[in-house]
Amino acid sequence: NQRTFIVISKGKDIFRFSATNAMWILDPFNPIRRVAIYILVHQLFSLFIITTILVNCILMIMPTTPTVESTEVIFTGIYTFESAVKVMARGFILQPFTYLRDAWNWLDFVVIALAYVTMGIDLGNLAALRTFRVLRALKTVAIVPGLKTIVGAVIESVKNLRDVIILTMFSLSVFALMGLQIYMGVLTQKCIKQFPMDGSWGALTDENWERFVKNDSNWFGSENAYPLCGNSSGAGGCDEGYICLQGYGKNPDYGYTSFDSFGWAFLSAFRLMTQDFWENLYQQV
Repeated sequence: NQRTFIVISKGKDIFRFSATNAMWILDPFNPIRRVAIYILVHQLFSLFIITTILVNCILMIMPTTPTVESTEVIFTGIYTFESAVKVMARGFILQPFTYLRDAWNWLDFVVIALAYVTMGIDLGNLAALRTFRVLRALKTVAIVPGLKTIVGAVIESVKNLRDVIILTMFSLSVFALMGLQIYMGVLTQKCIKQFPMDGSWGALTDENWERFVKNDSNWFGSENAYPLCGNSSGAGGCDEGYICLQGYGKNPDYGYTSFDSFGWAFLSAFRLMTQDFWENLYQQV
């Protein structure tokens, strides 16, 4: 019962549109909508957008300069024009085959919205929103029909692997829980000098003790290269005058390698499964 019509481009690509009014005012025979449809299905329009995306990606990998930043206005204007053409040709969201009924156009909408949010505004700590510009590269998937078919096939393949993925996640969770119970806090163990009894740090009180052991000048090793230690047999021991204590300083690899929480333990288990520099983690534990 859906009122639709199709347009076949010169490249033999088939485009389906809703026969209802686009934006409530543009019927299928409206000159504005007909021009928008003509532009949308034309091969040169797709080629122009793909070229724009490629140039945009090249500029994004270049050092940030005022000239490069000024081009963002141009690219945002082109992407806005592309979305406006799609909305006038298809409609916005209410009917089937409209702009936001295609999940790939959600990406377009988000990218353009973030571009306007970040444009000309001092975001301060929210400047990380600019990193979402890299999503523009994915716009090529929505433009090239062949790429969209391939990506759709990959997504369907992943859906068929859901049972395998669930089993893998469950197995990793078991090993992550084992690592959490066995190695929690182990990777923060360091060789720390024994508290001096000559009075240089005051009397042996809890306050002075904490102040002493938290001072990294009393740790064995150089800055950011403190060797791990252990108190069990077979573990790396400390030199004379040092004791092995746990819970001081960051975990190795800038804090990314640890078993102190389920999330970090899961990441470490995943790292071992994929054999991503696994021998270093093996030596650490």
